[in-house]
Amino acid sequence: MLMSLPQHLMWIYFAVTKAENLWLKIVSNLVNYKVRIVSFSVKEMVALIIKFISCFSNPRFEFLLACLTFDNPDTRDERRKQDKFAAVRQVWHSFISNCGRLYVPNVNLTVDEQLLEFRGSCPFRMYIPNKAAKYGIKLFLICDSESKYMLNAMPYLGKGDATPRDGVNLGHYYTRELTRPYHGTNRNVTTDNWFTSVPLTSDLLTNCGMTLVGTLRATKKEIPAEMKKKETRAYGSSAFLYTKEMTMVSYVAKTSRTKKKMVLLLSSQHTHPVLAANGKPEILEFYNATKGGVDTFDQMCAVSSCSRKTRRWSLCVMYGMLNAACINSYIICRENWAKNGIVFIQRRSYLLELGRGLITPWAQARLSSPFLSRPLQTVITTVCDLPSLDSARPSATSMADNRSRLVRCVDCPRKSDRKTRFRCNKCDKPKCPRHLYPICGDCL
Repeated sequence: MLMSLPQHLMWIYFAVTKAENLWLKIVSNLVNYKVRIVSFSVKEMVALIIKFISCFSNPRFEFLLACLTFDNPDTRDERRKQDKFAAVRQVWHSFISNCGRLYVPNVNLTVDEQLLEFRGSCPFRMYIPNKAAKYGIKLFLICDSESKYMLNAMPYLGKGDATPRDGVNLGHYYTRELTRPYHGTNRNVTTDNWFTSVPLTSDLLTNCGMTLVGTLRATKKEIPAEMKKKETRAYGSSAFLYTKEMTMVSYVAKTSRTKKKMVLLLSSQHTHPVLAANGKPEILEFYNATKGGVDTFDQMCAVSSCSRKTRRWSLCVMYGMLNAACINSYIICRENWAKNGIVFIQRRSYLLELGRGLITPWAQARLSSPFLSRPLQTVITTVCDLPSLDSARPSATSMADNRSRLVRCVDCPRKSDRKTRFRCNKCDKPKCPRHLYPICGDCL
């Protein structure tokens, strides 16, 4: 496929892929070079390349990336004593505030974790073996269960975090803080067994005006022993336990015939022992329908990721914010189009249009530079839909057909008295053949 590119575009292709241009990765939202080849045709791939090379040169990109910071380095050491996240805290807070302000969520929300892949030096880097990345920066997210929009997020800063938690465990603290903007709205939160607990469920229902549905770990001390016995239970059977505020269900799955697997769920939304048509408890069916908000959002970010290798954890967080911003903006546009009766485009096409919208102003500003080569000027005019430079450039007269008046050359000494009919095509000064340098049409 690569060798089928036109020869005059090969240099553009190799220049961009070798430099790993940041805008090529950020705006096109492609994972890596192999995904670009698989996901795009030759025509689309060439269109991407000529778009992003028009933004800025590779030395300019490397310089900006090396200088990129998100706070004041002079006061960072002092702020870091109180906040490990100080290097990006201000930008992070602004981004998260805008995410929550620009969208009104539906009834059901999901709280879960996301791991931003990072293997460099970081005081709060985590190792999670069941994640694909294994090592990285752990974020707690709350997303809309239906649209997958990210509403709020908090970083996990390790055991040495000085944030007061009022004596509650981490799952209780992060769930309460993430849902704080929606307290008193009677929305439901779905969590996994790392977050769910009886004190959390009671706190959300009594003090926060929200319900909770989630799985429970069998090691929780609040679970009675009768709910955890599975030896005498039949496959597909359900056992319910009630209090005034919440319902617990113990379900023995039908999937495993060699070893019984029990699922424990807790809900403050359901009050009756209702079974679905397939024999499963209604609480389990509701949990399966609403648990994937954060996981789906994380998957969409991974498919259209702009992340690249870096040794700076602050830059890794910035890549994560860019991924989240692209997905959130698409969700908002898609719902606005649906309300107005407009047929929305696919996410890939939307991200390509978003990339073009970000690149065009920079490419137009770069076009005003007098030091650009002719091929690059042609690329920029093509990307920005500007009139060709050939239409504005006066046609040059060939040297053989020149019939201008004989005038002394401005560069020759006066005593030589060398006269010429030739003129410079740009400044129109008389030049003799010794000082007139012909160039090809591509280099004009």
